[in-house]
Amino acid sequence: MTVYRRGGRFCSNILVRGSDRRMWKRFVPAAALLRSTIISCEEFMRASKTILAVAVCAAVFAVAVPARAEKPALGINLEHVLDYARSMMFVDAMKAARPFGTPDAPWDEKAKLDANGWPTEDAGVVVMADVPVWPGVYTVTFTGRADVALVNTPGKVENTGYNRDTNTTTVTITIGDNVDRLFLSFKNTTGGIKNVRVLRPGYAADTKELFTKEFLELIKPFSTIRLMDYLATNNSTVKEWAERSKPTDANQSSDRGACFEYAIALANQTGKDLWVNVPDRASDDYVRELAKLLKSQLAADCVVYVEYSNEVWNTMFKAFHRNHEAAKAEVTAGDKTLTDNGADSNAYYWGYKRVARKTVEISKIFREVYGDAAMNTRVRPVLATQAANPFLGRLQIDYINKHHGAPSKYIYGIATAPYMGLGDKVSNREDLTVDDLFASHLPGAIAWVKDRNVDYAAIAKYYGVKLLAYEGGPGLEGEASVQAKVAANRDPRMADAMKSYFDAWYSTGGELFMYFNAAGPFGKYGQWGLTDDVRKPTVKNKFVASYVTVDRPPVTAGASVPAVLMAYEPTAKDGGGVEKSGDGGKNLAYIRTGNWFDYLLNVKTPGKYVVTVESATNSDVGEFELLLNNNSLGKVAAPNTGNWQKWGSTKPIEVELAAGQHVLRMKIAKAAMNVRSVTIAAKAAAKE
Repeated sequence: MTVYRRGGRFCSNILVRGSDRRMWKRFVPAAALLRSTIISCEEFMRASKTILAVAVCAAVFAVAVPARAEKPALGINLEHVLDYARSMMFVDAMKAARPFGTPDAPWDEKAKLDANGWPTEDAGVVVMADVPVWPGVYTVTFTGRADVALVNTPGKVENTGYNRDTNTTTVTITIGDNVDRLFLSFKNTTGGIKNVRVLRPGYAADTKELFTKEFLELIKPFSTIRLMDYLATNNSTVKEWAERSKPTDANQSSDRGACFEYAIALANQTGKDLWVNVPDRASDDYVRELAKLLKSQLAADCVVYVEYSNEVWNTMFKAFHRNHEAAKAEVTAGDKTLTDNGADSNAYYWGYKRVARKTVEISKIFREVYGDAAMNTRVRPVLATQAANPFLGRLQIDYINKHHGAPSKYIYGIATAPYMGLGDKVSNREDLTVDDLFASHLPGAIAWVKDRNVDYAAIAKYYGVKLLAYEGGPGLEGEASVQAKVAANRDPRMADAMKSYFDAWYSTGGELFMYFNAAGPFGKYGQWGLTDDVRKPTVKNKFVASYVTVDRPPVTAGASVPAVLMAYEPTAKDGGGVEKSGDGGKNLAYIRTGNWFDYLLNVKTPGKYVVTVESATNSDVGEFELLLNNNSLGKVAAPNTGNWQKWGSTKPIEVELAAGQHVLRMKIAKAAMNVRSVTIAAKAAAKE
């Protein structure tokens, strides 16, 4: 199956396993439980009017009252800071400008520059290109003297002034409606110019404001900001801390990305958390200095999520290939963990596991800087993996568990990018209509996403970490039926589709969801942005602003406990097969020692339960090990029933279950049995 991604680019080297549609039993509504509890309290009070009775009733009632519902946790990905970016992030448009070029061809980027990127001779610059330029009066200031002119840009330059005391030139530029570029030239300089600022309309020459009001309004609904594109992660070649972008640079649009300092300032100003991406080539010193910077400058009440690069599983990014070669080199040099001591000969798997190891190493460095108490609270390392391929995510987190210990010590969560996309077959159709998209294709995409989310929820819950989305949102890319795809992103029905999509995410156990992207053009490469013009909110902007104010949907994924689980319908498995039972049903068969079967549970009533396994065998050898969330509950023998289709139950194993999702793993300690069901029952109260 081809894995679709943003930007009209495709990746297809990874086999995606099939999807099993699962139906989960619904739990007893909390309101019904509460009503029954209230009645029993009233009866108890009538029977006994003692202070003790009041205390007992209050305690029972307190347990039954549901916790206050949380709001959906939504974050936002920021654009790369570029001259054609749509977010209009900075008040000073020069921060997104290209490197300086020659005066009459600003786009050639051939001007001689100093160490910070300022021209040391006459020069020109592309401030904005192929983007709606806001009409109005722009104020341009810079250190030095020069004659300023517009190049291939309609508008007017006027009000030139020069302050000899500060060696500062100021000019104003008036731009009209429907202009899509802003190119400037600076001639007759004496050794070049520095500190150029191009302030957008509405901001005075002495303004201290860093971010535009429109941009701040755009990101207002979100709790967290992810910096993947802002840091130009996918094309980054940065290795050492000294190579990073700095606030003193002439612009923030280089292939090194924008600087951390401005992102920290944004987080501090807005009270939002940060999600940072560490370049794939970054040295340990780079990681350490980044941690120090964040600890010293980011507000203490702001959380930082830390991710190794971006989509290192994705062959279209250079990081994948560098990581793949690095893994092979490490194995050649004697590393045994990536090959599981020679058991794994798949070099691609070595690379995936290396990503997990790099994530652990980054986590350890942040722990050194922040201290133990900050880990998974103020500092939240994230293992990001492929949404379409739960096998890959499990391979990576299993590697951490096997070679480093409990994953929850090193990572806060495992993250995917569950886009609401179309897949190649549908996306390449030339006859799509808006009605087609909303009637069948988007609902189908949402169902597919929900299945994948359940798979990953089981992985996350088993290892005691959170399920996060590093990216996601509508993904209607592709060069076919572009008009219909763009129209769908502006259609009021998109709000309903997005609600179903987000509800599916949260109801399966997902937590923080990082929408991609804040803004961007709508066209054949997708409509990833909430809007293509920050001055004009779309139906997507309006929906998100509303959705974050309502209660988060309840988690419904997982078998409601108490439950009788059909053993042949696990959430995930490693081995085994299914055969018809003698009674006309089905059972697990062809089981080998070491096979395991995971079952996602949903516990609404916490308490003590007992687990039994229904099996059949004519052997005395069979043995199960039961594990809950990666913790062994113990081993139990499969009773010899005298026949491989005559069923009997194991001795019960007791378990304490808290409310919420859990994963019960049935592991085959010694194979010699068929299995039909797993029963989880409330433990009977002891007789007095």
